[in-house]
Amino acid sequence: MEPSFTEIIYYIFFGLLTSLGQVFILAICLYYTFKIGTKPDSILLLLGSVIWLLCSITTRVGVLYAKVWGSELYLTFTYVLQGFLFLGSLLFVIGFFLLIRRTLSGLKNEN
Repeated sequence: MEPSFTEIIYYIFFGLLTSLGQVFILAICLYYTFKIGTKPDSILLLLGSVIWLLCSITTRVGVLYAKVWGSELYLTFTYVLQGFLFLGSLLFVIGFFLLIRRTLSGLKNEN
């Protein structure tokens, strides 16, 4: 049985609700990108947080299709999403590292 449109919206809404921390991080990354410009650290932070949030919401919506797809396909879906989640986390961490390095070098130059 296919999930209805309202069920999908329900899961997207509660996926966002349970991911408020990730939405907050995305908002901070957007603010930083608009404030600082398109530097490598801001782009990596923004891409990582977008991928992270999308994977989180998609995981919650994918639960609806577990019965339709069967366990094998759902397991494959979960593995692919975990791979994208790892990629998003990796991009975020690299961007954060570049931000810290740039901040520390700026502080070092001031002294």
